[in-house]
Formats: sequence, structure tokens, C-alpha cells
Amino acid sequence: MNRAKPVPRNQRIDFNRGTKISRNSPTVKDNVKNVSVGLMDMDSAIMYYFNDIIKPSVTVNNEKVKVPCIYGSPEKWNQVSKQGYLRDKKRQIISPLIMFRRTGMERNNNLPVDKLDANDPKLFYSFEKKNTKHNRFDNSNLKQMIPGREYYNVVIPDYMTLSYEFIIWTSYIDQMNKLLEVINYSEGAYWGEPGKMRFRTQINGFQDSTEIDNEKIIKTTFDMSLNGYMLSETFDDYTTTQKYFTPKKIIIREETDKKIEDIINTQ
Repeated sequence: MNRAKPVPRNQRIDFNRGTKISRNSPTVKDNVKNVSVGLMDMDSAIMYYFNDIIKPSVTVNNEKVKVPCIYGSPEKWNQVSKQGYLRDKKRQIISPLIMFRRTGMERNNNLPVDKLDANDPKLFYSFEKKNTKHNRFDNSNLKQMIPGREYYNVVIPDYMTLSYEFIIWTSYIDQMNKLLEVINYSEGAYWGEPGKMRFRTQINGFQDSTEIDNEKIIKTTFDMSLNGYMLSETFDDYTTTQKYFTPKKIIIREETDKKIEDIINTQ
């Protein structure tokens, strides 16, 4: 029976629950998800927009055929670099097809506003959660309670520019033309799923990369930049989304059964 070797002491991570921040209270469980934006979110936004919004398609034998869009793994991209196209398990060329990969990322210095310091962030975006158990009031003849409000602070993310490389394969020039037209039309839009983060994209031109060989495959490449932002869910074991409450207020009102006229006459 194989047993896992113990982790050396110099590689162990000390975990002290007493120093961690939890947004749960003894009576209320916090169900607000920590805000985070990662590289996978931006890759998924591109995939979603191609498959569900652009919906690229070509006509084959008078029938409309959907063009798949896939992310190019290192293995797939290596095959394309050597052969110029992808083949399936039967060694047939896959066409039509759209494949892309992320090639780089850098800070967007045109938007200098950020968290300032990851160890001690100073800038936050705040939003209020409405209709919670803490946001209630009690009204009676003698008092009125102004409820405390529940707010969340989210660290300002890092604004990034991500670079992507695309390759399109079709069997005919007319098919390629239709795909380029619809892709070019979507340039400059905000890509992403409804209810999630969206990112503005920019296509930096199309290049005809068709190679004359016996396969007769039409090939076009283009580069795209995406204006995104990155925010880790945790940093140094602390969440980047924090909760706080405003204090509740109780207003006391005095009431009398006497009329104003009676009070004036007695003076």
C-alpha cells in the first residue's frame, strides 16, 4: 500500500483560523459570492461570444453548417505550426474551424486607478445588498427604528490588456468571406455572458495565410486585444470582498392627548 510522503516542514503553510476574515455572523449566513475575475473568465467570454452571439456558420451543399470555435491547446497549436491545419482521428482535415489562443497580457497604463497596494488596498468599489435580515425596521407609536444598511467593499481590480491569436479554416473563399464579415461586424463590442463580466474587444486586422498545396484549404489569421481586468478572490488568505454594516438608529417620539388650543390656554 502506497502512502503519501509527509510534507517537509519548510514547505508547510501555517493556517490560523483566528486570523482569517469570515463574513458569516452567528445568526446570518452570508451567501454573497466573493467577486473575482480571472484569465479563464476572459477566455470563456470569447468562447461564449463566438458560439452564442456571432454563431459563425457556412453553407455546405445548400445546408447551413455551424463552424466550431475551440481554444487551441499547446498540442493543437504545435500540430498547426507543423502541418498548417488540424486533423481528426481519421486523419481528415477539420474544416471549417475557428481556433484561438491567448498569447500575452500586460497592464493597461491608460487606466492608472487600481488598488494601489496589494498588501493594504486603499481603493474599493462599494455596493449595497438590499432586503436582508439586517435591513428591517420596527415601527410603533413610541419609536421607529431606521435599519442598518449592508454594504460590500470590493478591491479595485487591475486593468489589463490581453492578446489573442485566431486562425480560421474553410474550404472555399466564399465561406471565408462570410465569416470575416460577421466577425468584423462584432469588433469593438463588449463580449461576455449576460449577468457576468463583459470585456471590450478590438481586432487588429485580418491576414490571408492561405498556402498553395494539394489540400486546397483557405486560411486567415487575425490578432485581437481584449480590455479586461483581474481580481483574485483571495490574497494572503484574506478575501478581496469585505462586508460592513451602518449602525441602526432609533427615533423616540413623545405624544400627548391634549390639543394645542388647550396647551396655549393653560399658559
